[in-house]
Amino acid sequence: MTPKRSGEVLPSAPKRRKAVMCLMEKIRVLDKLRSGMSCSAVGREFNVNESTIRYIKKKEKEIRRSVREAAPESAKVTSIVREEAMEKMEKRLNLWIHEMTTDKKGVGDSIVVRLKAKEIYGHVTQGQKNVKPFSASAGWLARFKKQYGVNNVKLAGEASCAHQEAAEEFKKYLLSVIQEKGYVEEQVFSADETGLFYKDVGKRTYITQMACKAPGFKSFQDYATLLLCTNAKGDFKCKPLIVYRAQIPPALTGKSVNHMPVHWRWSKKAWMTFDWFHNCFIPEVECYLQGRNLAFKVLLILDNAPLHCCEELKNAHPNVEVLFMPPHTTSLIQPLDQGIIKAFKAHYTRELYSKAFEALKSNTETTMLDYWKSVTLSNVIDYVGTAWDSIKQATINSCWKNVWPDCVQDFEGFEGVTESINDSVKNIMHIARQISGEGFDDMKEEDVEEILAEKAVEPTNEDLDEMAKQGIGVGNDEDEHESQPTASRIDPLTVTKISEWNSALERIFNDMEECDPMLNRSLKFKRLTSTAFAPYSKMLKDLRQKAKQTRLTQFFRPVWEGKLPTPSTSHERQTPEVELPNVDMLPSSSSAE
Repeated sequence: MTPKRSGEVLPSAPKRRKAVMCLMEKIRVLDKLRSGMSCSAVGREFNVNESTIRYIKKKEKEIRRSVREAAPESAKVTSIVREEAMEKMEKRLNLWIHEMTTDKKGVGDSIVVRLKAKEIYGHVTQGQKNVKPFSASAGWLARFKKQYGVNNVKLAGEASCAHQEAAEEFKKYLLSVIQEKGYVEEQVFSADETGLFYKDVGKRTYITQMACKAPGFKSFQDYATLLLCTNAKGDFKCKPLIVYRAQIPPALTGKSVNHMPVHWRWSKKAWMTFDWFHNCFIPEVECYLQGRNLAFKVLLILDNAPLHCCEELKNAHPNVEVLFMPPHTTSLIQPLDQGIIKAFKAHYTRELYSKAFEALKSNTETTMLDYWKSVTLSNVIDYVGTAWDSIKQATINSCWKNVWPDCVQDFEGFEGVTESINDSVKNIMHIARQISGEGFDDMKEEDVEEILAEKAVEPTNEDLDEMAKQGIGVGNDEDEHESQPTASRIDPLTVTKISEWNSALERIFNDMEECDPMLNRSLKFKRLTSTAFAPYSKMLKDLRQKAKQTRLTQFFRPVWEGKLPTPSTSHERQTPEVELPNVDMLPSSSSAE
């Protein structure tokens, strides 16, 4: 009789946890396979089954295409290969969101983002057959936000109380810093940037309607970025910084930028540059505090937009302490966003309209369109200077109410800021009716508010295509399919190729050290890049060493017609050594410091 089995359950081996590899990990697997490792060896290294490695190898073309089309943020969290059209659309949508929310520093609306996603999807699938429908659902948007780390798009039902709490915490921290360090109102500054469409006279006016219909019209041609900075006292305003896309526009040819009422800088994308901190802010503030017989110690408050996120800025000057506001709180506590920027734009628009009316009054044959076309950057700079000078001290001081209430001298002055802006709006409407014409005769308060509102330069679908190509280095689709080989192949790395890279990096390092005003930043970049380039440096050294080694065939001489070769001490008959370019190796991380 067989014995009964014990009721005790034997402990089973722990179940192997399923490994889900993101696309970037799969790329590393494919690179290992290309280097010559077997599927089993790669499987052991990544702790996955050999069958998984073989499946990844089978899908190499699709995986590499997906990573090439997707943004790096998405490839780090996405594990499946998706359709090419979806990858392209999400890549461009992420760029669009960044462009549209950076300037306004606000939170995008989910409905607008979903509509834009459908528009971009239609653009990238234009001319294709059997296109799958895309509805841009709320579930897709939630997954998109998670994949790309998008935090500035608000889904339906999401509360903004977290932003309010962050703002309150920052106010407490700011007050503790001010009390601990002993800052006074004259020593606490805030700076913020804003976009200025300097020829904007209202979208309902016939001027704008005619300009939009003109061939090749682009709104950002009449766009510049301004950086405004004031102290909490309100008695000092730094000279405005204007960043334009061209270095020397025709209107400024022959004029000295040092005698302008603004600081002039240029950038192809009109982005903010922070040599302003060293070459504009520091000298002006030091001179101001010296005139007030105050110590040169400054607290500078900046918003947390990507343009400002520079760790080096925190320690850029021993006498300047920089604080960054939490994300998405500028509309709540940034002093310049509480009315200073809007008041400035109201004064600027009033100045633009006033000069137009004067031109029309002095010459009856001149039309508003003639004047609008004649406005140059030289005029704009004068208008900016006049508008900035028109901001009163009480207006500036009152706008610090939400972030530092103790410094405000007159709490009723905040209501005066709103009244002052409203008076400027009414003044603009009055001048517009005197100018007359479609859109001017019936100008409403909403039209003027639209001019004063923060607006971003919206990139077109063609702009997004170009930005995506520059970001990932993808050529035209036609060229890609024509040049892509059917079999995977990697060109071998040679001494010449790595030496070219090495020389290019050396030129970049030297140029950055000469042009960058912050030496520590350029040295840090050099150190990090040198560390990343170290494997190639070692490879270059090994290739050079191999090229200099004597081959075994050099010890043998062929016998021709039964005659032995005559021994010779010269090197004429020997295989010549490979001549290598004299390229200095990159400095190590320790020497770069």
